[in-house]
Amino acid sequence: MELFIYKTFNDWYNDTVTEVLEGEIRNLYNGLIAVDTFIDGKSYRQLFSTKNNFAILYKMPCGFLSSSVEINIYLDVSSWQNSNPEISFKGQVIEDECSEGRCVFINEDGFKHYISLDDIYAITYER
Repeated sequence: MELFIYKTFNDWYNDTVTEVLEGEIRNLYNGLIAVDTFIDGKSYRQLFSTKNNFAILYKMPCGFLSSSVEINIYLDVSSWQNSNPEISFKGQVIEDECSEGRCVFINEDGFKHYISLDDIYAITYER
């Protein structure tokens, strides 16, 4: 599958891809994101940091999103206090794949996003 890597929040927000890889994404037990790739006849596992990369995403198979809720992303405390999100969209948060440093969600377009929480104050969503 095609994996899209975004270095910064602005790159992700403006859909300016930093790197495109062909491979399979794996969630390791310790919270790391691994990408299994096949390059020049050799198999590689690449580990990616959500501290140094803002987002990694890929297209899910059709029909994977069963329901969607409003997801809001706030970059600072004042936008959160005033309920003025930087981004608001529909999707589904995958809570069991989220960790202290990242949030995982699928948007209505069917893309699964692994985003870093390092530059984000809060993410809120309906339950």
